[in-house]
Amino acid sequence: MLQFIVDVINQLGYWGLFLSLAVEASSIPFPGGLVTLTFAYILNISFMQVIWFTITGSAVYAVFSLIPFFIGYKMEDKLKEKLNKKKIERAQRWFNRFGIWTIAISRPLGLGNYISYAAGISKVKLWKFLSLTILGILPWTFIMLWVGSIGKFKSVKKLMEDVQLYGLIFLVLAIVAYLLYRRHKKNNHKSQTPSEQTQ
Repeated sequence: MLQFIVDVINQLGYWGLFLSLAVEASSIPFPGGLVTLTFAYILNISFMQVIWFTITGSAVYAVFSLIPFFIGYKMEDKLKEKLNKKKIERAQRWFNRFGIWTIAISRPLGLGNYISYAAGISKVKLWKFLSLTILGILPWTFIMLWVGSIGKFKSVKKLMEDVQLYGLIFLVLAIVAYLLYRRHKKNNHKSQTPSEQTQ
């Protein structure tokens, strides 16, 4: 996979970066983060180029993330039949529990692209979806480009894997904590007498 990415970058140059971000944002399984990191490493871009590609690449990502967003918005039932129903439903559960900020927080994680479908299904306002998508992807793109440009390829590749793993662990723990809190609150409510509840 890595050699394939290197070959694509060598052939397409800057367009390879934008293409990879567009493909990933469209919710097609693709290691966009790894391509971004490799791109900066191979082409040895300057810091000013890091800034420019971060802004432009994040805008490309946000625009193409509208594809799964509008699919979710218009075709909720058919979507669950055609795509990975479990992942769509899991993304929607996370979205419903943790709100629209999930759109930004989940972008570096493996579930990030499925959040676009969930946001569409939940009828999030377009400007909010785009704003949170850019908020989530822009710092991640900057970090990948900057670290790749200073030559820390192998260490960051491992960091990316660790971030995704620990990020998923954190989200699972957060969900468990939230469910335990709700259960505790519900049990306390049930244990109150009717007179206590009306006070």
